[in-house]
Amino acid sequence: MRKVVIFVLSLLIFVFVHPSFMYAAGTTYPKVNDYITSKKLIPVKVEYDHKSIFPKFTYRNGYGEVEGVVAHETANNNSTITGEIAYMSRNNRSAFVHAFADGSRVIEIHDPNYGAWGAGSYANERFVHVELVRVKTFDQFARSINNYGNYIASLLYDYNLPLVNAEKTGEGTLWSHSAVTNHLGGTTHADPIAYFNKWGYSWDQFVKLVTTKYKTLPNKTETTNRLGQVLSSEVMIYQDYKKSASATPAGEKSTNQTFYIKNLAFVSGQTYYLLSEQPSSVDGVIGWAKASDLLSYPESAVTSTAKTLYIKGIGGAYSKPWGMQKDAIYRSLSNYKGQEFKVNGTETVGNMIWYRGDLDGKTVWLYSSRVVPKVEQTTSRLGQIRNSSVQIYKSVGTQVGAIQAGSTYTGTVFYIKKQAIINDQTYYLISKQPSSETGVIGWVKSADLTNYSHTTSDRIAKTMYLTGKGSGYSKPWGSTKDLIFKDLSKNKNQAFKVNLTEKVGNTTWYRGSLAGKTVWISGGYLSNTLESDTNRLGNIKKSNIKIYRKLGSSSYFKAWSSYTNKVYYIKRKGMLNGQTYYLISKSYKGANVVGWVKSTDLTSYGYSVVSNKAKTFSIKGTGSAYSKAWGGKKDVVYKKLSTYKNKKFTAELTAKVGNTTWYRGKLAGRTVWLQQ
Repeated sequence: MRKVVIFVLSLLIFVFVHPSFMYAAGTTYPKVNDYITSKKLIPVKVEYDHKSIFPKFTYRNGYGEVEGVVAHETANNNSTITGEIAYMSRNNRSAFVHAFADGSRVIEIHDPNYGAWGAGSYANERFVHVELVRVKTFDQFARSINNYGNYIASLLYDYNLPLVNAEKTGEGTLWSHSAVTNHLGGTTHADPIAYFNKWGYSWDQFVKLVTTKYKTLPNKTETTNRLGQVLSSEVMIYQDYKKSASATPAGEKSTNQTFYIKNLAFVSGQTYYLLSEQPSSVDGVIGWAKASDLLSYPESAVTSTAKTLYIKGIGGAYSKPWGMQKDAIYRSLSNYKGQEFKVNGTETVGNMIWYRGDLDGKTVWLYSSRVVPKVEQTTSRLGQIRNSSVQIYKSVGTQVGAIQAGSTYTGTVFYIKKQAIINDQTYYLISKQPSSETGVIGWVKSADLTNYSHTTSDRIAKTMYLTGKGSGYSKPWGSTKDLIFKDLSKNKNQAFKVNLTEKVGNTTWYRGSLAGKTVWISGGYLSNTLESDTNRLGNIKKSNIKIYRKLGSSSYFKAWSSYTNKVYYIKRKGMLNGQTYYLISKSYKGANVVGWVKSTDLTSYGYSVVSNKAKTFSIKGTGSAYSKAWGGKKDVVYKKLSTYKNKKFTAELTAKVGNTTWYRGKLAGRTVWLQQ
């Protein structure tokens, strides 16, 4: 028993001398907020060391539009405030916050008017992020919490935000990282709850500390530039924000419209905005409302840069930027779809862009999503106006200067070198010349034109042949007013020397000269080749000569020894790009065709029958006898006629090959050809 008493007494003495021993057990820490009060701890002054390496991006509602503060802790037992800042500076591409606090310092490292990468994408675009650095002792913890809470309260005050705990509802201005995880997402951290618990502290106690400091901040009034909307008819409107008795409900009168806010007041932790129907803090004023009872955004100064946009036809037009139902001048813009809107003023409300301009003689504001720019780009097309009632616009999006096509602009082809797209509607700039500057008539909706793509295929000179069908025009894909030659039947088989080839849609058109005039003719009325009958004999002398399977085809085989040194019958000749080809065959009647050969690759002569009357004469005994008139080496029947010298030879057929006469008859039982 004595040993026990001595042990307990020794333990009490040890604890009295070393109180931190019991703190480490986590059961007897003083109440942190009471400790701060009893010790009269004074928060440190904020140090500013903004780092230029951190990227700057605005909040979702614009520059400086802070919606609250997120409380973090570093989760590093062995770090210091300078060590944490150095680490974050080195790793800024992964994450960074606005400020750090410990027991002796608060250091702001990033301008709170810009966002930071502290707690995922949802929180980053809304909140300021502040880190609490871990410390070793309870006293240091209390001092760090005091500095931490004071800095966070000052942030809410500086940005005129009410202090609303977001921990349970996910709505408010004071957030733990844990609340972001639970309510917004985009992150999985749960700090600083566990670290608070280590020192016997809770989030609710921290909120009380921040609230106490927030309420001690001095009242203030200042000018501002915002727009606001009353959230419900039950919102109280104060004639004097200091007197609750001066308040009356907004009712129907003060809802469904946008108010100008030029003044604010901060009183005992509550921000009030002065609402006015005019952009003034004196004229049009209806009273004060709590900031938390309003939806409001900062309003930028109006810039007067002029531009022309085009109405999409959705939404309405308002007397104020970010207007509501009671501010509507035109509730629906459907009747103005595609109409130009000449902007004379631009304003930003939060992150929303609004444009001011005149519409039907009234000054209105349109939200940026209700208008679109005109997207112009070059193109190359040809078009014909569908009918005489089609509108031709001097300028896209307005009827000013518009005319009807009438008979003047129908029945002819126009060049299209520029297009404009507005609200998914395409307009084409039609011109009499292949230019977007000279010869221009105006803009026409694509649906009011029959039009095709227009491209140059090549500028290679070539010779083609008229089929005698179709017409000749001054433009490719010409219409009635573009006719130069209505009927080409008299020009059948005439050569047409092409100097330009173009495609209109899937149709190829050729430009050339005809009867001294430059004309365009569709490829459907021209032929690459021209064939006709002939009567010749030909002989291929060289083995490398190409024999084409079809006139105009690239497929060929070479003569080699199989097709050289023999005579072929030629019954057809063809023209291809000004070059003459002969169709060679093994049969007198043109059957048993071999293929087409360039005339220059053959030795050939005209062939004609002179007489089919029999005549008899004596063989001289010189030369050879052939299977064909003008035979080649491979056509020899009797190589030497000396054996048949002075023998009678009766010719049944006499023919001319060039200027040489040949006779066909029987010799020793075989049909042969002999030269005169």
